[in-house]
Parts: sequence; C-alpha cells; structure tokens
Amino acid sequence: MPGKKQVGVCLSPVLIEQFEVSNSIVVVIDVLRATTSMIAGLHTGARSFIPVVGIEECREYKDKGCLIAAERNGEQIEGFDMGNSPYSFLEPEVIGRNIAMSTTNGTQALNEAVRLGAKKVVVGSFANFNKLITWLKEENENVILFCSAWKGKPNLEDTIFAGAMVRRLRGHFALYEDTALIAETLYRAANRRKRYYIRNSSHFNRLMHILQIQKDVKYSLRRDTHPVIPILCEGILVDLESDLYLGMISGSKYLSGKNNGGNGKQKKSRESRTEKVN
Repeated sequence: MPGKKQVGVCLSPVLIEQFEVSNSIVVVIDVLRATTSMIAGLHTGARSFIPVVGIEECREYKDKGCLIAAERNGEQIEGFDMGNSPYSFLEPEVIGRNIAMSTTNGTQALNEAVRLGAKKVVVGSFANFNKLITWLKEENENVILFCSAWKGKPNLEDTIFAGAMVRRLRGHFALYEDTALIAETLYRAANRRKRYYIRNSSHFNRLMHILQIQKDVKYSLRRDTHPVIPILCEGILVDLESDLYLGMISGSKYLSGKNNGGNGKQKKSRESRTEKVN
C-alpha cells in the first residue's frame, strides 16, 4: 500500500541481515523470558538494564554497583543475583538499581540490532502490548519485529507475539514479506489457546525441570501487566517515559558525571555504557 510504513517479522537472528534495519525501529522480542523480565523490572522501578552478551563481562558490573542477572539454557548462572524469571524483577530490591543482564537469546538480539544500526531499539512482550502498539503507530516508522528465537532457531512464543503485533498494526502499516503473514496466521490459530501451544513448544519442554517455569509462562502471556516501553539509549535500556531517558537525550548528567551526548543515538561500545553506571 503506497505511503504506508512497513512492518516486518524476523523469525530468527540468523535472518536479521536480510532486513533494512538501519531504516527501522526494531522491537526485540524474547517472551520467555528476557524481554518480559526487563519490562517488569523497569515498571517495578529499576533504573536501567544493561544488555550484555558475555557472562564474564556481565559479572564485572557487580564491581560497578549493579545487580547482575544471567542465565544460560534457562538456568541462573551461579554467583549472579538473579536469573531470567520475571518474578525476580518484581522485588523491591530492584528499585533504583542498574541491572546488567546476559541471557541465552534476548540480550544477544538486542546487541545485534545495535550493531546493525537500527533507528531505535525497543523491547516488547505481552506485558507491554497495547502501550507498544500505540507508540509504534505514533512514531510511524518502518518496524521490524525481531524474534530472539532459540539459538538461531525460530520458536513458537516469539512468533505468536509477533503475529499478535502484526494483527493490530495491519491497518496502519503495510506488511513486509511473508514472515509477517506466517506470524499472524500462527497467532490467529493459537490466540485462544496460547498456553496450550506454549506447553507443547520445544522451549517449554527444555525448561520443564525448572520448577517455576509454568508460573513464569502464565505470567509472560498476560497482556498489559507492565505498560512501559524499554528503549535502548547509549547502550542501556531505560523507560521511554522516564526522566532518566529525557535527561539522556537532552544531555543531562544522570548516570555519571559526564555528559551523555544529547543525541539519543544508539551506541554499542562497552566504554559508553560502562561510564553510564560509574
């Protein structure tokens, strides 16, 4: 449809370079459980999340006064304050804290979106569904719904969420490629039985030995529990409507004694985000 911006669905990080990332807002999706946890944490009152690729780099943030969270293959890494359960980020201990986080899929996708020069990078899950829909319509930019997937392989939960987004954005955006239709078709089939679909997914079965996973899945599929939009700015995720974010894009001194640049552009360098938490 002429004149309309496009919405596309990337089913896996393996496919992301086929999309025009530098011309788009990228919504990173990791429903189980990274993006749900980030959204929950910021809504609870966490100051920021620092998405980190490596476990050892994440561990170093402990000495900078951050809480540290890490999981691999769904399980919390020994020596870290928390893993990847959204319930961990509802606790009062997160209020006012910077949280460095490294996960199997979600934080990898966030860093990949930055590497490819996305216009803006935000985080999505059912927890902020309608808030995110409204904002994307207002921004009126091309959108890529970027599923974190599982180690490069498409998964049900992220694709179902992307399909729910496509369903709601369809009237405002043109669809980019058949992956958007695939995601929407799956969502329409699964909508009334999402938990049934997820319980039969490979990721759910991988995590069955984690006692809290069923509770986490139920929580992660609830809509609009945390109406905040985490946006990546200068290497850290902050609440789009927070004074912190407004200060960062206007050059105020919020996270450190140094000026933050004032342009709001994405920066992936470790040095840039490190100085924000010193």
